[in-house]
Amino acid sequence: MKLAVLGAGVVGVTTAYELAQDEHSVTVFERRQTAAEEASFSPGGLLAPEWMAACAALEWERANERQQSWWSKLLGHRSPVNPNPGPALLAMACHSLERLSQLSEHLMPSFGEQQGLMTVWRDPSGHPVAARLQSILADYGCKSLLTDAEHARNLEAALNPDTTLAGSLVVPETWSANCRQFVLQLKAHAQHAGCRFRFATEVLGIQHMPGQRGIRVLSNQQDASIELFDGVVLCAGEATRGLLKPYGLDLSMETRVAHAVSGLIREPLDAPSATIHDLQQGITIARTGQWVRAVGPALRASRLPRAGAAFKPLYESLSDWFPGALRTGVSGAVQEWSGTVTTTPDALPMLGPSGVPDVWINAGHGMHGWLLACGCAKVLANQLSGRPPEIDITPFQAQRSLPAAA
Repeated sequence: MKLAVLGAGVVGVTTAYELAQDEHSVTVFERRQTAAEEASFSPGGLLAPEWMAACAALEWERANERQQSWWSKLLGHRSPVNPNPGPALLAMACHSLERLSQLSEHLMPSFGEQQGLMTVWRDPSGHPVAARLQSILADYGCKSLLTDAEHARNLEAALNPDTTLAGSLVVPETWSANCRQFVLQLKAHAQHAGCRFRFATEVLGIQHMPGQRGIRVLSNQQDASIELFDGVVLCAGEATRGLLKPYGLDLSMETRVAHAVSGLIREPLDAPSATIHDLQQGITIARTGQWVRAVGPALRASRLPRAGAAFKPLYESLSDWFPGALRTGVSGAVQEWSGTVTTTPDALPMLGPSGVPDVWINAGHGMHGWLLACGCAKVLANQLSGRPPEIDITPFQAQRSLPAAA
């Protein structure tokens, strides 16, 4: 088929590559000048399926406790409980990591490294949270180790001895890799396979042509708007919702904002050897080659700090845990990044037919696009080619939360 993929982040590029491998004719539309310029530009890099699933399961438990309490007080009974997203996320993440490993081995030898994950907390209130995470990890077949502060400092010698540390949870078998580097390399392989990329092309809408079989992608480039496609795959993050609204569909998706600080390492011995996650602040610090990066949690618009203050917690976290690791005072040594991510109410991406003829969705991955992209792309390619899915994709069906617009 002749297919259009909207969006050239990690989700869009992996989707385009998999579709090209099935000998579809693929054109990718992207409003930026190149690939991986938005949510895929600066993620933490961590590739840890069990950890991601455990965190989602813990958040689900907390949300349901709040919901149950609210409904009980208001109506005197318990509310329905949404399914735990952890098992479905774990299955997709493991599938995705396997596909990422295959692509890396075949196309990009020596890509990524095993670093391990150390979650740290500053006061005893983190102990029960970490213990619950360890229990969930064990349920998912993942080995982890709860340690005291002294053991944690022995494992990660670069931790600041002057920063209060109450304990750590260590997950040794995790990987880390540079998402943007992967996307740019895969884009080149996709082009070699015949994919066309239309950069600096903002998509304004999609349009089914009356009396014709095909869909136009309306954009700010007139020459790009005259083509007809057999199908369109929406991998455009927050823009995905707007593209479907004219068809009477309103995606249950929310846009959040994330921030990151990346800098050249001043002294390797002062930088982390593992990926460090601050349990109470939600900040992840990771080392990628000669760079160290701090990534904050994705926040709702109502919780965003005032202008100019968004990066302060990231610099403070780097300084608290690894003073001297960041090279400052040198032009180009530090990069600040802000970007949007879209998430769904149940924390599961939307994947598959949208309900609009010949329009497909691969969106709503939240902060986990880097880990889930390769698996979701492979699943979608299988769907479009009529092959049976390799995992249960029922929880990810796009139409599960597509109510008619009012």
